[in-house]
Amino acid sequence: MTDGRELEDLIDRHLHGELDERDQERLAEWLDTDPAARKLFIQHVHWDTQLAEAVREGQASNPDGIKILSGTESPDDSRTRKTLSSGGTQLLGTLLALSLIVIAGLATVLIQERSTVLENLPGRPHVDPSIARITGLSGPMIWTGDRGELVRDIRVGTELAGGTIEGLSPDSWFELQFKDGSEVTISGASMLTFSDDGQKRLRLREGRMAADVTPQPQGQPMVIQTRTATLTVLGTSFDVEADLPATALSVREGTVRVTRTSDGHEIDVPANHRVIAAADQVMKSQPIERIVQHWRSRIDQGPGETYGKWVPASGANPAFLKAVAFVPEDNPSLLLYLVGLRVGNGEGAPVQVNSRSHFEIRGRIDTETDVYFGIQVADADGKFAGKFLAKCAVDRDSSGRFVATAELPNFGLDPSVAAYKDKLAPSPDGLFINGAWCFTQAEEPSGLRISQVNLRDTPLDQSGQ
Repeated sequence: MTDGRELEDLIDRHLHGELDERDQERLAEWLDTDPAARKLFIQHVHWDTQLAEAVREGQASNPDGIKILSGTESPDDSRTRKTLSSGGTQLLGTLLALSLIVIAGLATVLIQERSTVLENLPGRPHVDPSIARITGLSGPMIWTGDRGELVRDIRVGTELAGGTIEGLSPDSWFELQFKDGSEVTISGASMLTFSDDGQKRLRLREGRMAADVTPQPQGQPMVIQTRTATLTVLGTSFDVEADLPATALSVREGTVRVTRTSDGHEIDVPANHRVIAAADQVMKSQPIERIVQHWRSRIDQGPGETYGKWVPASGANPAFLKAVAFVPEDNPSLLLYLVGLRVGNGEGAPVQVNSRSHFEIRGRIDTETDVYFGIQVADADGKFAGKFLAKCAVDRDSSGRFVATAELPNFGLDPSVAAYKDKLAPSPDGLFINGAWCFTQAEEPSGLRISQVNLRDTPLDQSGQ
């Protein structure tokens, strides 16, 4: 039931221009759904300055009636009584019509303001039907639409009207194509909010995104926000990684303007350059000079960019990631114990794998069981090129410590992307790795813990390992 006192207070403060955005939304909801609220609002509008202004504008055509309503003429005046008897009904009818026009206009404005408020709330981008289409996805995902609907069953070809897409595991990926052909891809545990009301606005809350942006309309660049920076894009190809303390941008083609959130400092990053935007370091564009074929994980430096339970070093035991239970969305009968890592060179150089590459995984495990290692790769343009999986060769001692190896020729296409095999690379050879995961498949917890992962580009029989 409508709270009359609260409604009257909202109406009075609205007519005096004192409502904040939240109260505007509340009043708009009342006017939109409650006839009693609209009636009360009409009564207030009759005596408000907006109606008085409308009445004053009509004073020339009916001055006596205006004086009576405003209380400036005595009712005993014969001329006034004549106005009331002959023209009062018409005037009041006119006033009622005016008030209905005013309330309709104000209600429309309020409803529009409410929509604007909702669109500007975090995670609520502008609603514009069918702004983009899903062109690829794999792994567990959740899409939250602009109106708050939560959808897990999203598929290739689905048209989206903006919202938030979240990758829930290290092997998740999602490819989105806007109407103008611009494409963005998120991979791993990432969260991206997107909208397009004539200008594309995205927010990468965390994770990794690759983009290939077609030339944008004059004055309407694509804008990408992270916690630490704003990227302004007219048309280019680039990769961006976002976490709590920093944003790392690598530009492949074109130029991207980066504005640091902490102080507003701006820098233009050209092709084949990268920059890190963080409050505690100098923001400087640096060239990406080379490609590397080796990589070493940094689990000892903390849980950032990892999936699993991170445990710090203790005594002689190194820091490690402990596998957590994981059920693939496309195979709910399967239970895995999984850890995940993002892969990247600290200097921004792309990490490439080739036919000589092999991975070395060190850790501990409580049971005798198979260990699997997976990688996610992209092509030279940063586009998703596939997920590949290998069964590791494991050397385990009596205490549970092990060294597992996976050679690149032994990697096959991950079953989760088998439906896309015609558009994906047949092997990871020559591609660039951006994510990795390790898991066991058993009915009981395996106690899998990973302390180190190395990528080497020498054959096993020459590595001395």
